[in-house]
Amino acid sequence: MKKTILILSLLLVATFSFGYDYPLYSKVLANGLKVIVCERPSGEMAEVQLWYKVGSKDETDGIRGMAHMFEHMMFRGSQNYPGEGDVFIDSINAFGGSVNAYTTFDRTVYHESIPKDKISSVFKMEADRMANLILSQTTLDIERQVVGEELRNGENNWFQRMHNTVYDHLYPLEHPYRVDVIGYLDQIVSFTTQQCQDFYDKFYSPNNAVLVVVGNVNHNDVFTLAENNFGVITKQIPLIEKYITPDIFSDSLRQYEYSVDFPVQIYAYIIPKPAVDDSDFYKFVFLKDLLFTNPNSVFNKEIVQDMQAAYQIFSASDDWSLYTNYCELYIIMQAAPGNVKVKKAINAKIQSIIDEGIDPHIMKDYLQSLKAQRTLNLYANNFIANELGMAELYFGDYQKHDSLYNAFEKITPQQLQQTAAKYFNPQNFKVLNIKPTF
Repeated sequence: MKKTILILSLLLVATFSFGYDYPLYSKVLANGLKVIVCERPSGEMAEVQLWYKVGSKDETDGIRGMAHMFEHMMFRGSQNYPGEGDVFIDSINAFGGSVNAYTTFDRTVYHESIPKDKISSVFKMEADRMANLILSQTTLDIERQVVGEELRNGENNWFQRMHNTVYDHLYPLEHPYRVDVIGYLDQIVSFTTQQCQDFYDKFYSPNNAVLVVVGNVNHNDVFTLAENNFGVITKQIPLIEKYITPDIFSDSLRQYEYSVDFPVQIYAYIIPKPAVDDSDFYKFVFLKDLLFTNPNSVFNKEIVQDMQAAYQIFSASDDWSLYTNYCELYIIMQAAPGNVKVKKAINAKIQSIIDEGIDPHIMKDYLQSLKAQRTLNLYANNFIANELGMAELYFGDYQKHDSLYNAFEKITPQQLQQTAAKYFNPQNFKVLNIKPTF
């Protein structure tokens, strides 16, 4: 591992980290905005991402869906960039860039792939919508319709419709992940401009955000642009303390059978998963991927490919979470007699790992495939920016961007055996049986 550290100031650090051949730099502005730069020779395009530490976990009853609503609202006009429609999107597209955003339980991320000579323009727009977003009744009415239509379209998808039904029965009422990110339609259509303003003022500020830039750029130039555009924003929010959550490891599901109006049967494995700050986090994710979700996983090979007993296996939950959450693993099968053999095969394999351990060669093969995939991904600016943002948001340190891979390499077969017994024991599995209505 090659590592060089250059101290520029108490708040400015450059590192050469394992897995990256590109220097990384960071600076914290006086108003609390952290700026992270990766100088990567990559042609004329650069990636700009602005991570806000707010998601649906921060909503209260009455404003369920507000975090996702703001993902939409932020593309409308701001004080210095007024206009009709999605002003921000139209402006980025006009100079040859692309822009999008997403919201989860924990975070809202705005990301742009742009010509590097347009970074100054994007910073101006990002800073203006951070400080001066226009929250008019007209804008709210339009975006409520857009989000409402998105929610209704989800209801037209058989899996999403079923998943929303299941979701209401997963978490206890006091858990911050209790409501799906998109929220409830009856609350969305009742949002007021004052509620929107309160949410904006409470969470959209420099000291609750991280700015990441990756591309063929100079970090000093980026820091100067960030200081000139974001540094003048004085808005601050109080430090958000971590929520106290109920123990989902001892919680019970409210229902074990569901129906879906589609000709499939589904086994949904609902497994409580440790949060990122738990010592078991890496081991849980490693074993989950190794058994279920990696394309070359044990059960993809055994159940989907060899037995041809299922169409696919996938996860419908986020590995990264600030709080304990449910890992949701869905096995989609043909609606036909005999599917219980799938459950038996899964139980038998996991029990054998608990009793006898796991083959080290399987672990080695998985790590090799993971490294190969990551090597390819590191040619993409957006992949690097996402890794840096995730590390900063979840660990408070962007330099831990490779911590997942480093941790995976240190995990032993004995540790996975213990993880299987602790989390994946068939005696403790919560398995939902989802069957067609016809």
